Amino acid sequence: MKFHIIFTLFLLSNTLIGQNFHTEFEYDNGVNKGITIQNSYPKGGQRFTTSNGKEFVYVTFWTCITNKASSNLELEVDFSANSFVIPSEPKINFNLFIPNNEMTLEKEKLPNYGLDIISFLDENINKPSKLKTVIEPNSSYLFYSVVISDEGVNGTIRAGFELQKDELIYKLNNYEINCGKIVIKN
Repeated sequence: MKFHIIFTLFLLSNTLIGQNFHTEFEYDNGVNKGITIQNSYPKGGQRFTTSNGKEFVYVTFWTCITNKASSNLELEVDFSANSFVIPSEPKINFNLFIPNNEMTLEKEKLPNYGLDIISFLDENINKPSKLKTVIEPNSSYLFYSVVISDEGVNGTIRAGFELQKDELIYKLNNYEINCGKIVIKN
């Protein structure tokens, strides 16, 4: 009996350690058939000070969108430069960014997943972020998202993309932000 418990714990730990992403959504319905979205765990939680002395806390995520369909996917993400609050943290202002740097899995073990976050924020702190790309059939596209806040949160930030029909939603601690779309191009 002791062997079975230890063996089960061993298998469970290998399963948990082997998964490198936080959420995975596989879409099989008529609108989004063949699309998979994987969202990472956060990295960062460090402070960043702008050139005018304003302090922020940042976290970096990556997302992988895989196109298993036979047609191209057009991905569009648009984050406003405006701050917002979420119900779980009503006194903290958040901003979202999409760096144009493409993520690769080789960068997964690096701090901030290999993104030079300080340079990016220095250049883009008050600007909207946009991403528009085409994902060809049977290929994937990995990209970064960055969440900043004007103070640290009580707990952990979880964030990532999901689809609702062809609308792309970014969830930040279960708060939904409409931010773009994925369109299947025939």
